[in-house]
Amino acid sequence: MKKVLLIGCGMQAYGAALDLIKFGNPGELILADAFPEMITKLTAFLQKHASPQKITALKLDAADIDATAKAAQGCDLILNTAPYQYAVDITKAAIQAKVPMVDLGGDTDMVLKQLALSDEAKAAGITIIPDCGMGPGMTNITVGHAMEILDSAETIITRDGGIPLNPTPPLFYHLVFAIETLTNEYTGMTTQMRDGKMIEIAPMMEIEQCDLPVVGKVEATHGMGMLSTLPWTYEGRVKNLENKFVRYPGHLTFLKTLRDVGFFSREEIKTEKGMFQPRAMTKAVMEKFLMPKGGEKDVSFIQTISEGTKDGKKVQIEHWICDYSDALTGLTSMQRTTGFTASIVGQMIVSGRLTQKGVLPPELGVPKMPFFDDIQKRGFEFKWSQKEV
Repeated sequence: MKKVLLIGCGMQAYGAALDLIKFGNPGELILADAFPEMITKLTAFLQKHASPQKITALKLDAADIDATAKAAQGCDLILNTAPYQYAVDITKAAIQAKVPMVDLGGDTDMVLKQLALSDEAKAAGITIIPDCGMGPGMTNITVGHAMEILDSAETIITRDGGIPLNPTPPLFYHLVFAIETLTNEYTGMTTQMRDGKMIEIAPMMEIEQCDLPVVGKVEATHGMGMLSTLPWTYEGRVKNLENKFVRYPGHLTFLKTLRDVGFFSREEIKTEKGMFQPRAMTKAVMEKFLMPKGGEKDVSFIQTISEGTKDGKKVQIEHWICDYSDALTGLTSMQRTTGFTASIVGQMIVSGRLTQKGVLPPELGVPKMPFFDDIQKRGFEFKWSQKEV
């Protein structure tokens, strides 16, 4: 791997960049961000925990398609870890530069707009895989694996989460990705599939009590962007298809109350101090309160249970992926599961293990068993089983 352009030097970039250096060993890694101080912090982290051949800093506005395309010239890969609102612009830049790209996704509307550019990516002779995080990302790949095995699927449900191992009240949670993404999970509508039809569900309208390995008794609910492209990919092949994110008991009820009262509203209200947007205030307070203080241990996990038929017999397929924070590097499990996934898929493209051209969702584009082999090389716990029921 000669040269890679990494766009966005925030929280999830740390895992992606570290994995890329350790397993991809690029001759040059260009770190691009609108804020130079973010590049400086990430550079120091990589120099401490890896042995990069060459790191180049680049101040870049990711919304500037021409500037991004120019920065990508001569690169083997664009690894986009910038916030999801830049995804379409960076996709257009990748096509313009004729450079493959992966990103973390997280917003279904954005990903569908990226998929609409598939013919242009094919004409440019490149592969683009959006949504390569933990969920969506690894969750899509587990569902895709099950769908490659099953002749028909009755029910597929994925539960995933990144939560502290030792939660503290009152929220029993700490922030492991951007606050904007978190608040979107709690407020945006999500597309799920029931009885063969796509339906829209608001987060926290249905809260499931469940008992999972490692974390025990938890709650799960639907979240915006989590199921992503799966309903469109498997429409007509699966009857019930759902994804839920996991929190400790009490958290979801509290956040639902905040939302229902109006604390996530973007509509400004008048106060004695002037106009005021509740959502902006809530984000600021939550970000400050939920930001890890240092030393917290966390766990990220995915459980996918798929039921259907194979060769005329009813079968159940279960996937389990689990990972923990790394005390040596200081990476959270979310940084590892999210960033490593994007890095692995990017390396698959560059190495020629992933050859299909166009813009592809991970459930269709990523080779399943090679991916599962790669995450185990990173120390992730992975197992899957198939049994008749």
